[in-house]
Amino acid sequence: MKRLTAVVAMGVSAAVMAAGAAAAAPTPGHGLRPGEAYAGAGNPERRAGGVGAAQVPAGLKGVDVSSYQGPNVDWAALKQNGVRFAFVKATEGAKVKGDPDSGYVNPYFKDQYNGARKAGLIRGAYHFALPHKSGGARQADYFINNGGGWSTGGGTLPGVLDIEFNPYDNGLDTCYGLKPAQMVGWIRAFSNRYRKRTGRYPIIYTNAYWWNKCTNNNTSFGNHPLWQAHYGSGPVTPPAGWKTYTFWQYAAGTGATGNPSVFNGSLKALRKLAAQARTGFTKVNAGPEPRKKGKKLTVVGRLHYHNGTAWRPLAKRKVSIWFRARGTSKWVRKAVVTTNGKGRFRRKFIARKGGYWRAKFAGGPKFFGVTSGSDYVDVR
Repeated sequence: MKRLTAVVAMGVSAAVMAAGAAAAAPTPGHGLRPGEAYAGAGNPERRAGGVGAAQVPAGLKGVDVSSYQGPNVDWAALKQNGVRFAFVKATEGAKVKGDPDSGYVNPYFKDQYNGARKAGLIRGAYHFALPHKSGGARQADYFINNGGGWSTGGGTLPGVLDIEFNPYDNGLDTCYGLKPAQMVGWIRAFSNRYRKRTGRYPIIYTNAYWWNKCTNNNTSFGNHPLWQAHYGSGPVTPPAGWKTYTFWQYAAGTGATGNPSVFNGSLKALRKLAAQARTGFTKVNAGPEPRKKGKKLTVVGRLHYHNGTAWRPLAKRKVSIWFRARGTSKWVRKAVVTTNGKGRFRRKFIARKGGYWRAKFAGGPKFFGVTSGSDYVDVR
């Protein structure tokens, strides 16, 4: 193992930093073995010895840890010193037949992950991507199957895709030998599989220089929360596609406490990010169609949410029903209904004009808002 990276002034006492007798992370490019990568492992700023921020940036304090911190992180002390969230490395790559170095799982993940939660921290898991080893969907599955999922309740952040500089001496360039189009396809495959299985977009951990180079300034992932690595006091220029960061890993950390980050918002906003579940409509239909003017038509549908494992009915929630007459661009709210115990809603209207009907759920502290597709009814 190599020397400790620079200690960063993050308001954590010397006693806390000394706790746990954790081993220092090896310097990238100098003996890093399969499975030893961690958030920021390949960052050139860290390779140079660690570049610390002049002062802690504004925002809620957090840390990220991996196997180097061992099973006995003093989470209670970190909480006492202002830390409010933690990211824990869960996995790296995925199991590949014939490759004995594939498919790493952090042996201390459960101790670290559960320990952070018991101390009252909002926690999340991260996956160190090896896009040259196996496909994005396969690595997303490996991540979820080994602790990287998401659940409702407000204590778990969406999982993190750590996609960054190649930290290994494997003969590949910083983009793992992938062309930008290949890299974008890999990231999208990971994201799509993660969203399908958990209902959430993964957080993306990356560095602006790496992202812009290895994805050719791709702008299509801006709907994913961004955890940006930038070791300095700012200002932070986000990668292409994002207006700002959600989390900022602003410096290299220590063997005992991991790397420091801040959340760009309040504790209330952090809890909202952890708690909100994906919602969706099914079977939204207006009819019968065509309909005679002056007769009644009915709008029906169902609202549901994803609990991190499967879709479930979302009961007792207000849904607004909107109408846009044919030949106009203005949507008019026609009614507000409440879903029943099975998430279903129904409302009758007098057919006056032909046009489009749709439903909208505004969302709230625990659920994302959503708007259904439009259903056209011909009124004659």
